[in-house]
Amino acid sequence: MLLETVEYKSDLPFTISFSNVAEEYFHYHNEMEMLFVLRGTTKCQIHNVLYTLKEGDLLIVDTTDMHRIFDSSEDILMLDMYINLQFFTDLYPDIDYMIFACEDYRKSSTLKYQDLQKKVSVLKHYVAKTALTYFNEPNNHPLLMECINDLVFTLVNQFQGFFIEDNKFKADHGSPNDIDLSRLYKIIKYIYLNYGQRITLKDLSNVVYLNPYYISHLIKNTSGLSFQNFLNYIRLEHAEKLLVENKLTLTQISQACGFSSLAYFNKCFKAWYDMTPAEYRANLKPCERSYHGPFSEQDAIALLEPYLLSAPQRSSEHLAKSSHHIFIPVKYSYRSGKNIKKAFPLKIRLASGEDMFMLNYQKDKILELNPKSMVVDYQLLAGKSKQEVMSILHALQTLNLPLQVAIAGQSIDRESESIIKSLGIPLVSHDKAIEDGEKDSLKDSLKEPNPVEIVESNTVCAALAHILDNPLKSIRLTGQPAALFTPEGLLTPFYFAYSIISQISGAITEHRDQYMIVKNKKTVYLLIFQTDDNSKLKVHIHINGIRGKRYSIERNFTKEHNCFETLKALKNPPVLTDSIKSHIDTISAGTVRLSCVEAKERLDLNFDMEPESLVFIEIQNLG
Repeated sequence: MLLETVEYKSDLPFTISFSNVAEEYFHYHNEMEMLFVLRGTTKCQIHNVLYTLKEGDLLIVDTTDMHRIFDSSEDILMLDMYINLQFFTDLYPDIDYMIFACEDYRKSSTLKYQDLQKKVSVLKHYVAKTALTYFNEPNNHPLLMECINDLVFTLVNQFQGFFIEDNKFKADHGSPNDIDLSRLYKIIKYIYLNYGQRITLKDLSNVVYLNPYYISHLIKNTSGLSFQNFLNYIRLEHAEKLLVENKLTLTQISQACGFSSLAYFNKCFKAWYDMTPAEYRANLKPCERSYHGPFSEQDAIALLEPYLLSAPQRSSEHLAKSSHHIFIPVKYSYRSGKNIKKAFPLKIRLASGEDMFMLNYQKDKILELNPKSMVVDYQLLAGKSKQEVMSILHALQTLNLPLQVAIAGQSIDRESESIIKSLGIPLVSHDKAIEDGEKDSLKDSLKEPNPVEIVESNTVCAALAHILDNPLKSIRLTGQPAALFTPEGLLTPFYFAYSIISQISGAITEHRDQYMIVKNKKTVYLLIFQTDDNSKLKVHIHINGIRGKRYSIERNFTKEHNCFETLKALKNPPVLTDSIKSHIDTISAGTVRLSCVEAKERLDLNFDMEPESLVFIEIQNLG
């Protein structure tokens, strides 16, 4: 029997083992298999395609793909991972019809290959992390599920391969960013379910409600094949299994797989396999699965550890730039996590007279952001009279915000220190000790983080992404590229970034480089980033477990929605009236779309994002 059953040790949707297979016959299984060579060399044949693998190579065998391993070196040691993709259909409804590919075995100096290598190194990290957790913490079910979810997310978002070249699917072709994936999945599903019947472009047009001409070009653009050749490719995959099983005649196989005649079957088969079906069957040499000598599991585990990456190394910034689609799975049910307000507090730093002026000018706008605290640089108070120091600090205390005074290595006069302490305001310090040994007199001395660093792009997308990477840093009111206001008092991208955070309440349930999900018992919030400055991004959000009517509030910030772009368009006028400032702030606030949606168990949201844009979605209960 070619179909093999995969056994699982627990209720996990995957299983992992080490293997030293020397040779085996063709077989297939309903699980996706990932083959990771840790030592030695081997050959793997998937259908009619031969792969020569060596240490460090990773190969994906899609579900039901017929394959075999042979000609392994005596020191061969592989990691074998089987993943039950059907377990993930709640998160990725079309995962059964996604085609995964990873050409890590090819070598090239092209930029495209180098980009693929970066992606593959991240995939290897998640494979190694999942395997190490599987063997070292076999009973830690939550951690194991977190690992496999990260791995499947990476596969879905980075390793789908529809393009066929040299008889194999490839992930590094760079599919056009205008692919209608939802319809493409329906087309693939229909062909796989009906390959034994006569299928025409007209049949497909009735399934996906597109004209035959568009479908023909969709298949050509994504697979590199004409519709008929793509259909024949799928039919030949099934015909090859029947040839290996050796239970049906060639005529019966031809009919079962939908070919119009035996002659046409022979012609198509020879075009792909460079031999006739009869010759292929005659060349088959069945064998039993055999293994090389014993190996140490501890040695195998040690071979995995070098593939682990640090967080910066596996950052998917370069992955985001290479992917035109992102799939975001959301479970609607509430679960706990870190509170977003505590994770990303707004700490305002006053470091100049301009900051103080802006505080008075934009007091109401600042309070709308619900800042956590305010830090005053001592240099603002240094050299001022007792009355001036008292006046400044009293004015700040009227804001009813936690207030601190920060010292950055300079001396503090005793009178100022006495005033600060008498008002109950804590003193915090930077790295340098306070002169004259007075550091010891400052109780509960803290280190004040550096302010937000300068970022390259003046967009709300870049500002919010930067804040999420630097959650504990303070920010100036004005006077720096990364500040809440321009010198004219206009609201900057950082202001709107913190404004978004202030509107969200709940627990962070998922945070990745391109999106964040926050939930409370009544609302789901989604923040999606497209930081790439060249490519559009097609977003596919699948919310599972949602029922009834909901309000959907969508705010969109493109790279044009910021004061700097508007000022540039106005040719940077030297004077701005209050009316013009108000209009500029309105433009910077992005666009808002409100709708009412009704869901029955699931809700799918599909939309395009412009380069350097941010989408903030809020799904609310009507009640």
